[in-house]
Amino acid sequence: MLYDFHCHILPGIDDGSPNLQTSRKMLEMEKKDGVGKIVLTPHFYLDQKSLARFLDDRAGAIEQLQPVADELGIELKFGAEVRYTKSLLDQELDKLCISGTNYMLIEMPFERLTDRFINEFKTFAGSIFPDIQLILAHAERYLLFTSEESVYRIMENDMLVQLNCGDFGALSRSRKFMFELLDHDLAHLLGTDCHNTSSRPPNMETARKVISKKISPHCFSHLMRNAEKVFAGEMI
Repeated sequence: MLYDFHCHILPGIDDGSPNLQTSRKMLEMEKKDGVGKIVLTPHFYLDQKSLARFLDDRAGAIEQLQPVADELGIELKFGAEVRYTKSLLDQELDKLCISGTNYMLIEMPFERLTDRFINEFKTFAGSIFPDIQLILAHAERYLLFTSEESVYRIMENDMLVQLNCGDFGALSRSRKFMFELLDHDLAHLLGTDCHNTSSRPPNMETARKVISKKISPHCFSHLMRNAEKVFAGEMI
């Protein structure tokens, strides 16, 4: 049983699946890759939508998708990909955690992570710990905007790290960094971060093949064991 901890399969809620038909196809692609448990993580941008509105929209989308998942034998949990802003401290963050857990997927802004920002984030993380356990979304993607050093400094905030399956592809500029994280047990979860069936499709198989070949099958199995625990709300 494989786990996807980051996806945009919910229909019509963000820049992911536009409708239920696409969502069904994405779930079918996940199942083909062996994924049977999925955490739904639509984008949450506090500057664009209130928490109450987001929760209402998410509930409506889940109501549409759940029968399809049941039909395909896929277990769903819901959460959010939360874009960091210090204003989050004023929100009920437990409502953005993965259902049944205190884990929350958080995304950094796509810009250079300055010393000032890193210190601000450290204060934020310390303020919510241990009530909220953070998972850093797609750690490798920030290298497009900032340095490896700054990403490592963000990771120091007692958080889990999620990597995107698609970035293990041969053309990825982040593979070396991702392998480094895995070699030192600094990455813990995988997510497809799928948005559609074409340009950003579900692609767990890509990660499984590359990790098993370039590192070891044991490494991929270890990531899935981590996923099993987090999905159940356990500590790893």
